[in-house]
Amino acid sequence: MNATRRIALILTAVFLIPVLFFSAYEISSLSRDEKMIESIYQKQLEAILFSINQYSDDLIGNWVARTENLLMSENRQAGGRELMMVNTPLKLIFSYPLQSESGRSKFIYLDTAFFLSREPEIAACVAAQQVEIAQLVKYKKSGFQKTAVLPLSDSSRTVYLGLMFVTEDETGQSITGFILDPEAFVEDLIGPRLQQISENQFLLSVTRKSDQRQIYSTQLRDSTSSVILQKDLWLIPDYSIGIGPLGTSLSKIVRERTTTNLILLLGMAVVLLVAVFLAFRSVRQEVQLAQNKAEFVSNVSHEIRTPLALISMFAETLEMGRVPTEEKKKEYYSILHKETQRLTAIVNKILNFSQTEAGKKTLHPERLNLTKEVHEILYTYDFHLKNKGFTYEFQAREEAWVMADRAALTEVIINLIDNAIKYSPENRRIELTAGTDGAKGYLAVRDFGVGISRADQKHIFDKFYRVSTGNLAKASGTGLGLSLVKQLLEQQNGQISVYSDVGKGSTFTIYLPLAT
Repeated sequence: MNATRRIALILTAVFLIPVLFFSAYEISSLSRDEKMIESIYQKQLEAILFSINQYSDDLIGNWVARTENLLMSENRQAGGRELMMVNTPLKLIFSYPLQSESGRSKFIYLDTAFFLSREPEIAACVAAQQVEIAQLVKYKKSGFQKTAVLPLSDSSRTVYLGLMFVTEDETGQSITGFILDPEAFVEDLIGPRLQQISENQFLLSVTRKSDQRQIYSTQLRDSTSSVILQKDLWLIPDYSIGIGPLGTSLSKIVRERTTTNLILLLGMAVVLLVAVFLAFRSVRQEVQLAQNKAEFVSNVSHEIRTPLALISMFAETLEMGRVPTEEKKKEYYSILHKETQRLTAIVNKILNFSQTEAGKKTLHPERLNLTKEVHEILYTYDFHLKNKGFTYEFQAREEAWVMADRAALTEVIINLIDNAIKYSPENRRIELTAGTDGAKGYLAVRDFGVGISRADQKHIFDKFYRVSTGNLAKASGTGLGLSLVKQLLEQQNGQISVYSDVGKGSTFTIYLPLAT
């Protein structure tokens, strides 16, 4: 595994594994979140239920106290009717003496028909509750006023609630009680209290358990809110108070929360992926640059060592007088001169690249005839090209006057011709074409050599880059030529492009702004 791939795996692990773990944790915590929310509503409901039960007890306690006073007053009937008119859930007030000889039973009512229909049932129920009545008497003797539920039969469709307690007057003790409508009690008395408690922050409702009919709700009956927890009312055992989130359900709350978290996680994952990609690209570029620099040092060392070795060898031969003829001396001097020029060219290329890279190379663009400049370079380079066995053809489609630095332009063209020579070992032919394209003049240098793969075309203008595989890798070089060409052109508002097929050759085209 190479260094770049290893770095990619490390970056991916460092950035993405925590996100994946947290995503899995978030998904697995759905049921726990649901239980947590349910626990919160459970505690809220217990507090509300205690408040409502306490409120109900206070209401009944108030009715009991007023009833005790009424039974000892002379106008008990008028006072009792007034009490029932103010408190609509009250349907009937009854009182039975605990000792039959102490007096007759007393009833206070508004609806005669209701009284006549329920009186026999009330008498029978009271007579059957001797154990509960005895317990209420004990509480009364101890100074406590307690109420007990009177279990009326469900003989009619409307279910009423009976409550009984012990009272005392001049005739002795009596078992006294109320018959009330529980639905009216919930709607008229408990309902406003529930509205006050809910404050439009959550749903509160009262349901009759026997048929699961909702008697009261702090929201509209067709609301999307749903009850998630229920608790029984103390006073009315068949009725329960329910609580739920406002305008939604528990599962929806958990789902929305989870969806939000997952969206955030996804967004974070995307950001991290982009960060990983950018970091990896930057690291890869640095690693590649380091590798290219190492290869550059190796290539330059090799490039310099060859002419130095030849110079040293032939100089030593001449110095020691081992050259037999003047003809051989001239040959050796020629070799020394060529190798010196070769070494000078390598050093100059490195120096030019260093100056251009550091921004110390100052260019002076001027109005130049591109066709004329190319002709002069080819005239100067003619011997070198023919000596290498190359034929060349230059076609000027139209005259192009461009703004360019003469020395930089010459260096650019020579670099491209040198590349064409270097990478065309068999088909030694070069074609040059000049002309205009819009607001730019161009020069295309085409060879018929080994060509460049698409993968390498992306990097051939990078600093120190040399193709490491195929026929291109066999040619010597520093990896600075094309990078220097690109930099020189960019400093003159120019650009360079390449079109190449492996095995068919390459075409490098430079563009320079036309002179106005």
